[in-house]
Amino acid sequence: MSESPPVFVPVRMRRAFEAVCDQIRQQVADGVLLPGDRLPAERELSEQFGVSRSGVREALRSLEMAGMVEAVTGINGGFYIRQSHPEGITQAVRDMVALRQVPVSDLTEARILLTALAIRLACERGTEADFAAIEADTDRFAELVKQGKPVRDSALITEFYRLIGRATHNEVIVMLIDALSEILRTLIARLDSAPQSNVVAVRRKVLRLMREREPDKAGAALAKHLYALNLLLEDMDKKEKKTSR
Repeated sequence: MSESPPVFVPVRMRRAFEAVCDQIRQQVADGVLLPGDRLPAERELSEQFGVSRSGVREALRSLEMAGMVEAVTGINGGFYIRQSHPEGITQAVRDMVALRQVPVSDLTEARILLTALAIRLACERGTEADFAAIEADTDRFAELVKQGKPVRDSALITEFYRLIGRATHNEVIVMLIDALSEILRTLIARLDSAPQSNVVAVRRKVLRLMREREPDKAGAALAKHLYALNLLLEDMDKKEKKTSR
């Protein structure tokens, strides 16, 4: 928890809720507000900012949608500064994909570049505990595939990438990987079929090469798989465009 409470100044220009958002974001950036800190009550914020309570509510809703704050109910209810989560990034990019402002190929390219970087860092910094976690996750995935259970729309489809991110010991990379993986997971879930038969083999190969500290080979193996998946997603996108006309 921060030692001193945030102090806001009256808003005198622009749309009120935007200025309120900017001040709260700045307090977070300056370290005055920390993850887990509770914001003052709505009436107190209204008085400090010099804006209506509806303006404060609009600002809080905007910050909540962006993943900056979260609403908590109960005795200790109110709005709290969130821990780091990629929801804001994820929703923004997902909306752009839905509006066809970002092609699937761009997502794939970004994911390949990001995972290649993550693999390189994981090869440098990853511990045996990190690699053991990836292996255990791959074993769980393999067992579900063996049983014929659907995995395309489950968290297991993305946990492998998250664990690679964790092995970098860089939280920003983890957040970015989570965001891209979640967006692509929702797209993969819409596929009529997905290349599940070789996913386990690819993941085991990537893990083996990471343990051998071969980042280029591991990155290339995963990139090949992601490019193949991209072809399926682009084909699905073309079909959906035709049916929507």
